[in-house]
Amino acid sequence: MKSSFVSAALFAICVSVAARAADMPVKAPPIPSPLYNWNGFYLGANLGGAWTNGSLNIPGNNLYGGTTEFMAGVQAGYNFQAGHLLLGVEGDFDGATFGRFAIPTPTLGTVQQNWIGTIAGRFGLVEDKWLLYAKLGGGWVHSNAMLNFPGVAWQGSNTSSGWLAGVGVEYGFKPNWTLKLEYDYIGLGSWTSPTTPLLQLNRDLQMVKFGANYKFERGLPDYVAPARTGHSPESSEDEDLAKKSQNPIADLVSVPFQSNTNFNAGPFNRTQEVLNIQPVIPLRINADWNVISRTIIPVVSQPSPFFNNNTNGIGDITQQFFFTPTHPGALIWGLGPVFTVPSATDPILGQGKVLLGPTAVFLTTPGHWVIGVLMNNQWSVGGDPLRQSVNQFLAQPFVNYNMAHGWFLTSSPVITSNWLAAPGQQWIVPVGGGIGRIFKLGDQPVSAYISGYYNAVRPTGTPSWQLRAELSLLFPER
Repeated sequence: MKSSFVSAALFAICVSVAARAADMPVKAPPIPSPLYNWNGFYLGANLGGAWTNGSLNIPGNNLYGGTTEFMAGVQAGYNFQAGHLLLGVEGDFDGATFGRFAIPTPTLGTVQQNWIGTIAGRFGLVEDKWLLYAKLGGGWVHSNAMLNFPGVAWQGSNTSSGWLAGVGVEYGFKPNWTLKLEYDYIGLGSWTSPTTPLLQLNRDLQMVKFGANYKFERGLPDYVAPARTGHSPESSEDEDLAKKSQNPIADLVSVPFQSNTNFNAGPFNRTQEVLNIQPVIPLRINADWNVISRTIIPVVSQPSPFFNNNTNGIGDITQQFFFTPTHPGALIWGLGPVFTVPSATDPILGQGKVLLGPTAVFLTTPGHWVIGVLMNNQWSVGGDPLRQSVNQFLAQPFVNYNMAHGWFLTSSPVITSNWLAAPGQQWIVPVGGGIGRIFKLGDQPVSAYISGYYNAVRPTGTPSWQLRAELSLLFPER
């Protein structure tokens, strides 16, 4: 009898446990993210640099060997997506500002291009928010030419056409917005002057463009962002945002405007001003990896090496990509390529070369600190053959200490080396620091700081002091 009672009790317990287990919530499998929709019309804008290696075959002319330019304009197109395949058509129009030689001696011949237009078919492979595509079509370039040497004085202009081929990558970072990076080659063939003797110029053009497009069809459906659990004090939120803004590869969209004022530059001790516009955009590859896009667009006021004045315009644009794990350990790191396109609006504002090399960043965030270093080295791989070759190194160690109410102390000197310079003239090593704060302008989070640096090691004739001020617009996920 006792045995039967025990058996019945055990059976009841088992039934109860099973019933409770059945009532327990079952963790549902994660809902897959919707695929990005690339279909439809779009409009956008672009900017970048272009270069040609063509040379005028003029006896005694050693001053023309190709030209570089800054370009900017608009584009429009239509995409048709079928699964992972994309077909489309795109046209663009860019104004061009070709750089001229920064020498007081006139050349015997010059060529400059005023505008560039293209229309091409696009053929691409789609992987969610990523589009890898090729372009094939035609291009039109409006050029001015001038010849001025003994027996020949001529100038004229014409619009020439040629074939276009290109490749690019595009990323849908918002439901209606995409970013793209593109390389194009326009084969224009040789131009022959209507002079005696006949002169030929090869005008084939290479271009690198950075662009943004607005899609009229949404790439992603509307969704409600998950509510955040828990609330931390405002000071903790400020510090978290400050640490993200101080991390070059954080999962945070930001647009820094960094002013670098260098005093007593050049032979006339003038002031050099470099305003770097540096949009930073994280691009998601998958659940484990991100790629961080960091673009540097310099707006420069450069003292002339020949006259007591400054030349103003756009400098060479630099693009960095950092591949970084989504869930790093104590050491946060990113590796990738860096390249610079010869986009200067005047030769004095740039190096006239296409640069390419590796870049890396390493940092850690113990307590209130953000400590790390960003490094890269670039070599010239193309551009104007008459400009000097480039082999340059950059290291930017950064140390930040975050305090209450969004305040922080900062030091981030930019150490550079020109490996091709004469011994003793290669390095610039600044020392210094400053103070900054995270705050809001209305509802917009911003980070701002001011700092000063003394160039303890520097080449002859370079500035000894620099004042740096930065205002960054921050766009954290809501």
